[in-house]
Amino acid sequence: MLREGLLQYWWMLYRHSKLLKQRTDIFRNIEDSFTAKHGDLCLSAGSVYVDIGSGSSPVPTFLYQRRHAKTYATEMDRKYLDRQKSYMEMLGLSKRDSFVAQREDATRLSFADGSVDFVTAISTIEHIPGDGDIRAMAEFVRVLRPGGRLVVTVPTAANYIENQLTFYYAGFERRYDAAALQSRLFRPELKIIEQLYMVSPSPEFLRQFEEAFAETLQGANWSDVWYKNGWHDEYPDVSILLTLGLIRLSEDPAGSFGGCLAFEKQ
Repeated sequence: MLREGLLQYWWMLYRHSKLLKQRTDIFRNIEDSFTAKHGDLCLSAGSVYVDIGSGSSPVPTFLYQRRHAKTYATEMDRKYLDRQKSYMEMLGLSKRDSFVAQREDATRLSFADGSVDFVTAISTIEHIPGDGDIRAMAEFVRVLRPGGRLVVTVPTAANYIENQLTFYYAGFERRYDAAALQSRLFRPELKIIEQLYMVSPSPEFLRQFEEAFAETLQGANWSDVWYKNGWHDEYPDVSILLTLGLIRLSEDPAGSFGGCLAFEKQ
């Protein structure tokens, strides 16, 4: 994370999350920091920023407080719109501020053509069934101005997978292989400017780790044990240690389990 310029953004987001009473997460430590870095590079007070599927993410309010762009935290779920509004209250933001939480469908955005400078979709479009991710990407292209930037993060796998339910998410989720990334997310109007993929550490490191925690893991995958036991909620501050110890970053999607993609509209 240090070499990729993400660690300093993790630290700032960590402090921001504490203000919001929002926990940090092993994988979001990377996804959120990657997104914040690109937002910091392209946003200013005159910009328009749209976050898709904001949920409980601290990123929209974090970037708003840093760059003061007109910011839209968007969701389909009223519960999470209320969560973003509660963040506004915690931070002392009001209706006079240029931060808006509003309902949006990623496949049918209400924003005008070429009206947005920065769009982010952090672990969001993989949950839209059918060709929803493809239609969402088309919408992102439509609303972005030329030179505008898009960040998308998604789970990846060796083979393309569509799950109707997982133990950690009560709904549809797809995982992308390299071919699906290209066919479903890459578009001729978008130039890729950075891509980072989350991969496992060396087999020798993993072997030593699994031996050291054999009693805890009992042969199961470490991340499954972490989330199934609810330790992500109980011990959230440990997340950065697991991120740094058990996730490597690569520009190659081979063998990865998550991808962070930054595009620029031509």
